[in-house]
Amino acid sequence: MEGRVILLTALAALAVAAAWYLDKSTPLVVGVVDKGTCGAFSYSYTTAGVMGLAYLEEAAFRSTGPGPPINAVSLQLNAFAKSGKVEYWVQNVLLITYFNGTYYLAAADYVFNVSDYGRVEAKGGGNVVRYRAGGRTVAAYQNSATIGEITLPAHLGLRIVANGSALYFYYEVDGAWRLYDVVELPDAAVLYVAPGRELEWVIAGPREGYTAEVAKWSGWMALYYEAGGKWYVPPCAYSGSESPPTAERISPVKGLAEYAEGDKAVQRAGRSAAILLWSPQASVIPAAGGLSVVLTPPSGQWTVLVNGTEVGASYLELAPGTYNITAILRAGDAIVYRCCICARTSS
Repeated sequence: MEGRVILLTALAALAVAAAWYLDKSTPLVVGVVDKGTCGAFSYSYTTAGVMGLAYLEEAAFRSTGPGPPINAVSLQLNAFAKSGKVEYWVQNVLLITYFNGTYYLAAADYVFNVSDYGRVEAKGGGNVVRYRAGGRTVAAYQNSATIGEITLPAHLGLRIVANGSALYFYYEVDGAWRLYDVVELPDAAVLYVAPGRELEWVIAGPREGYTAEVAKWSGWMALYYEAGGKWYVPPCAYSGSESPPTAERISPVKGLAEYAEGDKAVQRAGRSAAILLWSPQASVIPAAGGLSVVLTPPSGQWTVLVNGTEVGASYLELAPGTYNITAILRAGDAIVYRCCICARTSS
């Protein structure tokens, strides 16, 4: 039976809000970034895992820096972690190199102690290196793995998982995941996102001081965090970061232009920009025999209640009547958005 829906009230309690004033900012890296902020509002959460997925259909690029140009770029999954009282910054990186008509892939992971850059207690398949930067000694754990040739189009991915006192580093090529390093920290570890502690899934140059220049690119990227054994996209996402912790960059002119399509950032070669890809939103529209709850982002950590009872689907088959529909979006244990809608259906 076709129904008729009247939206009587729609009240949204926003802990996040749109920040379109960022449209003209120039990012230093481009992809999908969870800043723990959305305009003037902020949130924070902890998680046991983060994941970046990418689809690359075609690509032509090079990177310039203090040395000769390199036909390479990096895909970086960058996150902050805590282990006891110590804070770490960790990277899981895919390096794509083009040589003699062939694309080659390698993976690398890094662990920095941001509580004390001069020392890092991390044990895994790699080793700790020390170097001078900014007038001080920096210690970093590093490890790498050669993957080999790849052909485009290709699906690529990276994961960082915290379990006990260990961090697990994975890479993925065309659906096949491989664990390539396990790093032990002194105490139980957890990943987290907060203002000033970004979660980044981005494209940049291949090494410190290098800037990626993109001539051709077609694909998408998607960023996830883990909660309760499931993967969710951030409640708020940006296309880039103007102050990333990483030392690699992307060109603002010969970079990547992005727009949101569902939970993904669709990418094409173009001018880089730091824009808000999405912010939380919930609405109700009529559907055959009921209501459809439209949620942005679609794969966010949503809870939908009808008259106080949690329902598992965004399509609601309801008898004629008046219903109070509540949509709640969380990031981990933190509620960042709540929308209450009173809707009436009739035959």
